[in-house]
Amino acid sequence: MQSSHHTSSAFDQDLHEMSEKVRSLANLVERQLNAVTQSLSTLEDKGLDKLIKRDKKVDKLESEIIEQAVEVIALRAPRAEDLRLVLVIQKIATILERMGDYARNTANRTKVILAEGPTIVPVGDLRQMAELTMEMLNDVMAAFDAVDVELAIKVRNSDVKVDKLHTKIHRSLVKAAQNDPDHMIASVHLLFIVKNFERIGDYATGIAEQVYFLANGELVDEFRPKADKTSWNS
Repeated sequence: MQSSHHTSSAFDQDLHEMSEKVRSLANLVERQLNAVTQSLSTLEDKGLDKLIKRDKKVDKLESEIIEQAVEVIALRAPRAEDLRLVLVIQKIATILERMGDYARNTANRTKVILAEGPTIVPVGDLRQMAELTMEMLNDVMAAFDAVDVELAIKVRNSDVKVDKLHTKIHRSLVKAAQNDPDHMIASVHLLFIVKNFERIGDYATGIAEQVYFLANGELVDEFRPKADKTSWNS
């Protein structure tokens, strides 16, 4: 029979490995977001195909984390705070995988836009919105590392900035499409792209809420500030 010390050490190693994997996953997703942001900023197709293929690595790493979490729960029977950590890591991995999906989708749509002739791309606003979401991701993972509830709530509340930019860009794209119907296809794809970044911001707030749960053992108040006034949320 294994000693309790050995079992505890093995469990600690499991938690360490899972934590490292979820950080690696966050870094990979941030790399994906940065790559597609660069293409949108420069209006060049550089690296988009590699980004799309690299999404398989995101999926694989998420699957590894989920499988390890299930194994840890089954074999180690963690209790209280340890169980919360395992569940939170599992949830964050799923959220990060969804962020990766949005990055891949944005890359696919960017390729179509560039092929159509990107005369209406609001490069400055798009880049600002993308950088805000990447900053949220970076900050919320720092909050996870430190179990910093104050920083997590700050990230959660900062999503208002992303919402406001989404509304601004959405309205400008609709107006541009009305004035330039020849680029309707590009306009539609751009509308989906800005919605993708808005959703990525929402997912960052989801990670923030998991950090709150990890620290307090209860869910954060469901209400949070929202400032998206586009037809998507009508």
